[in-house]
Amino acid sequence: MPGFGLSFLDVLCCGLGSAVLLLLIVKHGPTDAAAEDRAYLATQTSSVQERIAAAEQRRDGLRQQLLASRQALAARGASLDAATERQRTGTARQAELLASLQAERDRLQASADALRALQAEAAAEEREETPRSHAGQLTGLAIEDDRVAIFLDASASMLHRSLVEIIRLRASKSSLQRNAEKWRTAKQAALWAFDQLSERSRFQFFTYAEGLRDLQGAPTDAAGGLSWRTKGAKGADSQALRATLAPMRPAGATDLKQIFAAAAKLAPKPKQMLIVTDGFPTLPGNTRLGRLRGCKTPKRGATAILSPSCRLSVFLDAVAVANKRLAGVPMDVILLPLEGDANAVRGYWLLAALSGGRLLAPAHGWPYG
Repeated sequence: MPGFGLSFLDVLCCGLGSAVLLLLIVKHGPTDAAAEDRAYLATQTSSVQERIAAAEQRRDGLRQQLLASRQALAARGASLDAATERQRTGTARQAELLASLQAERDRLQASADALRALQAEAAAEEREETPRSHAGQLTGLAIEDDRVAIFLDASASMLHRSLVEIIRLRASKSSLQRNAEKWRTAKQAALWAFDQLSERSRFQFFTYAEGLRDLQGAPTDAAGGLSWRTKGAKGADSQALRATLAPMRPAGATDLKQIFAAAAKLAPKPKQMLIVTDGFPTLPGNTRLGRLRGCKTPKRGATAILSPSCRLSVFLDAVAVANKRLAGVPMDVILLPLEGDANAVRGYWLLAALSGGRLLAPAHGWPYG
């Protein structure tokens, strides 16, 4: 029995120890898992709270932006209302101004109509008082009825009144050169003079630049003999002259002396010379530049650049030929002034006045407007 009791006690102790061990194992396992779950839940809760806080901040920011947008929209609406009101006011003011301008225009139109009526009456009275013998005149320039020599300057300066535009047009297409306003005005002036001649009148028509060309545009040697043409003869009418001038375009320098030499070759002498030009010549004819006052002989192969005083000397040298060989022949000049050549007006005026002729400096588009 004592041995049995000890064994039983050992069994009980072992069983108790096993129970305690089992209790410890079962107790500690679930406790650790719960702690981890709590830690995980705490972490997730903190993350969710942070996201909620961030979302609330974004919400507050969006609310502020919405509020600002509403305020800006309200300001824009107020500005638009103000602009609309200003426009309405401006439209009313504009309507008032237009009505005022219309009334003023009607008043000016009535005044213009009355003025035109008075001008028409005055013109009618002037036509009644003006002798018919003046019908061949245009702004004071009368064309003789026989032996009229017309010379049209066809040098490059006839392209334009401005030197800058002359340079530009010289580099342009030939069609632009043929239709240059100054050149068309010069041709119209020469054609007008030709049209004043009656049928069967004797005349000569030349274009000149570095050389001289006749009515058909053929080169002419002023050193040879020249004869008069008869207006209306074959190839010597207005249609032929216009056909010759139509394709021409200004080019080259200007030799004035040759036209006086050509006119002196006509027999009998001209009753009238008409020169359509724009300024002093740039070529001295058969005279060396170095022999003229203020001029220098250019170097071989170089282009001569003439000063204003030299151009005046070249002009006076040509006029000397006219004074010597064409004494008593009236010389009328239609001058289309060139910028920078102011002395040409005085020079040609003296040439016309001393010979008994006249000088005209017409406006743009003369004589047909």
